[in-house]
Amino acid sequence: MSLDEIHPLIIHFPIALLSVGFLCDLLSYLLQNKSLSSAGWWNFIFGVVSSVCALITGLITDLSSIPTEYNPRLVDEPFPVHENHASLQIFVVCIFLALMIWRINLRGSLPSNSRYAVIYLGVLGVAVAILFYGSHLGAVFAGRF
Repeated sequence: MSLDEIHPLIIHFPIALLSVGFLCDLLSYLLQNKSLSSAGWWNFIFGVVSSVCALITGLITDLSSIPTEYNPRLVDEPFPVHENHASLQIFVVCIFLALMIWRINLRGSLPSNSRYAVIYLGVLGVAVAILFYGSHLGAVFAGRF
């Protein structure tokens, strides 16, 4: 099995895990439910790990492909970022990694300060939306949409 066959298998994990993690964290904040926060944390951790794996396999696949006029390498033309699957996914993985560091410093809990919790959830929600859009761009690039 080659890497270009592995990347499409991995990409579904970060989409599912990070969106469920966001939903659990949001519900945990709204309902003040500690077990939902724990579920959100574990989904988030596995989502970030799987997103890094998807990013690595995607970059390796892209760099090992032979560019053509109609199918250029994504890393060769990174701009505009909002139209490039690879650039957008690298950007959003960096956001997820920054949020993970923030959450590790809080020992896996949501911020106790309401203002910081709203900021965290807002950034996480926007990052998940960017992840969805970047995934759509990847499907379009692969000819699946």
